[in-house]
Amino acid sequence: MGLQHGRQLLDVRPSIVETVEKRLTALGDFAAATLLGELVNVWALKARSTLDMLAGIAEGLEMDEALLFRYAAASYLEDRLRDNSGTEGCTVWAASGAATAGGTPILTKNRDFNSAHLALQTLALAAPQDGYRYLYVTGAGSPGVYSSGMNEEGLAVADTHVPCSDNGPGLARYTLMMDLLEHHSTVASALAYLRSVPRMGPGNLVLADASGEMAVFEVGHSHWGVIPAANGVVVATNHFVTPVLSECSVERTRGGTDGESEARHRSASEWLRETWGRIDGDEARRIMSYHADVEGGICRHDTGDGGSTISSVIFFPAERSLLFCHGRPCEGSYTRHSL
Repeated sequence: MGLQHGRQLLDVRPSIVETVEKRLTALGDFAAATLLGELVNVWALKARSTLDMLAGIAEGLEMDEALLFRYAAASYLEDRLRDNSGTEGCTVWAASGAATAGGTPILTKNRDFNSAHLALQTLALAAPQDGYRYLYVTGAGSPGVYSSGMNEEGLAVADTHVPCSDNGPGLARYTLMMDLLEHHSTVASALAYLRSVPRMGPGNLVLADASGEMAVFEVGHSHWGVIPAANGVVVATNHFVTPVLSECSVERTRGGTDGESEARHRSASEWLRETWGRIDGDEARRIMSYHADVEGGICRHDTGDGGSTISSVIFFPAERSLLFCHGRPCEGSYTRHSL
C-alpha cells in the first residue's frame, strides 16, 4: 500500500520534499535519537504495518526512509522535547438519532494545519488484503490514516491534536485510525481496541458507526477518557475534557487556558443546538463554513502560525458515502464519494 501511495503521488513529490525539509528544519537538531529509538522499538512490535507503509512510500517516492520516519514522528518529538502548544487545530463533531434529519449519523471534520499541506491533501481508497476497504483523507507522503476515514462497514473516525504532557512511545493516531478502519465495524469494538493498545497520545478520536453510536476517545499515553454522546451529538476540538487528561494540558500547566480551542468547541456546540433535529449535509456544510469576528470561527483562514483550514469532510456512515472539500469549506465545493 505504501509503494502504491508513493508511485501514485509522484506528481506532487516536489511539494512533499519541500514540506518534509521545512518541518524537519523547524524541528531543529534535537537530541532525539533515544526518543526515536524507543518509538521504532514499539512500532516494530505493535505497528509493523506503519513501518512497512513508510518503507513503501519512501521507495515509491525515491526518498530516504529514515528521513520520512523522522517526519512522521515530528509532532511526537515536538510534544516530547518542546512542550509544543502550536495551533495544529481541527474541529470535529458527530450527530445522530433525533438530532439529525432522518435520524441517520453524520461525522464531519475541518482540518486545520500548516498551509503548505494544502497541496498534499489526498483522498484515498484502501483495499487491504486482510481487512475492510475504506476511504480516507490523508497527507501525501504520510503513513496510515493521516486525518480521517470511513470503512465499508460504516465505522467513521476523525482525529484532533491536543497539546498535552501525557505522551510517550506508542501507536500514533494515524496508526490507530488505520487499524480501526481495517479491523473494526462498531464504536464499541473500536473503544475496546483503543483501551488495550499502547498509545502515543495526545489527541482526540471521534467515532461514529452505521447504527448511530458515537463517542470521543481522549488519547493519552498513560491515561484515556471516553465522552459519550449527549443529546445525540459529540464535539471535539484541541483540548481534553475529562479531568485526568485536562490537567495535563500544556497551556493549563503553564497557567493559561485552552481558550481558542474552547471557543471553537462552544461555537460547534451552539450550532448543533440551533440546528438540532434537522442536521444534514447542507447544515453540516454551513456549520463548517462558519467564521467569527474574534475567536470561535470553525472555518479558519489564519491560525496565527502559517496554518489555516485546508480540507473539510462530511461522512454519512449509514450510506457509506462522504463529501470532501479540498480547501476551505467557505470557498470550495464538495464532491461525493461512496463505498
